[in-house]
Amino acid sequence: MGLIDLYPDMITYVSMIKGFCDVGRLEEAYALFPVMSVHGCYPNVVAYSALLDGVCRCGIIEKAFELLAEMEKEGEGCRPNVITYTSVIQSFCEQGRAKDALSVLELMEVRGCAPNRVTASAWINGVCMNGQLQDVYKFIERIVGGGSVSMGDCYSSLVVCLIKIKKVEEAEKTFRMALSSGMKLDSLACSMMIREICSRNESA
Repeated sequence: MGLIDLYPDMITYVSMIKGFCDVGRLEEAYALFPVMSVHGCYPNVVAYSALLDGVCRCGIIEKAFELLAEMEKEGEGCRPNVITYTSVIQSFCEQGRAKDALSVLELMEVRGCAPNRVTASAWINGVCMNGQLQDVYKFIERIVGGGSVSMGDCYSSLVVCLIKIKKVEEAEKTFRMALSSGMKLDSLACSMMIREICSRNESA
């Protein structure tokens, strides 16, 4: 590109990082970071997050934690945010690594980054899909206790996930308990549960 006076900008570098990560060429993605400064570009949270996503998808747990620590060390502009942490949590959950996902959540809280509804939903969904329902309720109590996510949001995600994995009876039990406790469940949880109840009544 330099031969015709065209030089890569941050968007170009991030696209290249994502491209290398998509095909599992992590070493080449890493190699772009020291090169960026030559063209006046410096790694930011977007670039690091792209690399982190690739590392997570390849299942390199230790490297993911190293990258999170490196981002924190780099400071302003690179510090991982709720989107970064949630992406890592979701990736680990999809690979059945709920314990590693929980470790990321703990790290997130220690560093003062409050989880949001999407974070909670990612973990609940991952744990349910992997059949670890016994851990879900403790997690909900814990994350709601932090004050950044409501009980209704968590139980909405749980009801939806239970229906998806065909545990309709448990979903209905959870749904009714939530409503009787005064929780406000979202429209998706309500519509999916009503559809299941109606479908069951029609086939009875």
